Amino acid sequence: MLGAKLGLLSVADQLRQNWGAHAAAVGLSPAQVTALLTLNPGEAVPMRSLAARLDYDASNLSVLIDRLERRGAVERRTEPGDRRVKALVLTPEGERLRATFWHALTEDPGPLAPLGDTDLRGLAQILGVIGAGAPSRADAAQP
Repeated sequence: MLGAKLGLLSVADQLRQNWGAHAAAVGLSPAQVTALLTLNPGEAVPMRSLAARLDYDASNLSVLIDRLERRGAVERRTEPGDRRVKALVLTPEGERLRATFWHALTEDPGPLAPLGDTDLRGLAQILGVIGAGAPSRADAAQP
């Protein structure tokens, strides 16, 4: 059992490294890519909501968003109902970066390359079972 857990941790690390390599290929950090993928095109998300979705401290998120804003990937907008609330919106550049990263990541078999279609379907089913039992980050952030 220990061997299986160590193997799983090794694969998880390889997947994380693959994610990071694809993020770096578009000039972003893994955290920046995660933030871009969490935002939906055309949707304005308050900073506080994004912080909850990502399970980030708001001050750390501000630094990350500052960098994305300088890159031209996101824009801060004032909420019409409450000028104190800043919402984030993907810019066309943010949408482009998001799509470029996602396409490259999903086209690269990465650490899963040795698996055939049947094995990948089986793995997806197993991961679905595991994922169904785990609380999401947004759920974990709720009181």
